[in-house]
Amino acid sequence: MNIRDVRTRWINVDKDVDKAKQMQELLDGLGFTDHQRFSAVTGIEPHEGVRRGEEHYRNCAESHFKILEETILSDGQPVLIFEDDIEFDTNLFNPHILLPENADAFYYGISHGDGKYEAEKVSDGVLKISKVFATHAILHINPEYSKKVVEIGKQWIYERNHPFDVGCAYQIQPAFNVYASEIPPVFQADSKNTVNKWEGLTRTPLTPKKKFSVRTIG
Repeated sequence: MNIRDVRTRWINVDKDVDKAKQMQELLDGLGFTDHQRFSAVTGIEPHEGVRRGEEHYRNCAESHFKILEETILSDGQPVLIFEDDIEFDTNLFNPHILLPENADAFYYGISHGDGKYEAEKVSDGVLKISKVFATHAILHINPEYSKKVVEIGKQWIYERNHPFDVGCAYQIQPAFNVYASEIPPVFQADSKNTVNKWEGLTRTPLTPKKKFSVRTIG
């Protein structure tokens, strides 16, 4: 698989025209052949349990859900989703990475999150993961995985008042075959974030840990 030829959607708020231009230039420059901007969902207001200023977590989640519903959940074909605060380490990015045959999803970008992640090395540079945060660069391969992302993601943002990537990490990843690059080639750039600074968490390599067991979704 050449990831540059996979259907790609990148999330961008309409008012962030500079980021849109940067993303267009970035992906064009890297040779992505089928990438399109997705106008981010922005109409979700804060409510009880959500502090003002954090409603963007829900807007981001709903943007992911809508992309999945319009793509892989409609036609069963893979989709690569980027958020518009990303940068690539071009020295690490391998568009021809060999994905495990049973892969349900592949994280080109990761976050150490709360540090409780699990990771098992399965091949050179590739880890099987669980409890890994972030959603800024994910390849969705299996529609059943994507269906659970929407279903459980909505539970986490509307019933638990937590970012949906935490739900993906703790409740979905353990029940599927989810993989990631040991050294993330895609990260959230501090230069593109005025408030949150995630580069340290998203650029640092994961450390392979002991083997873990797949669990079912509860």
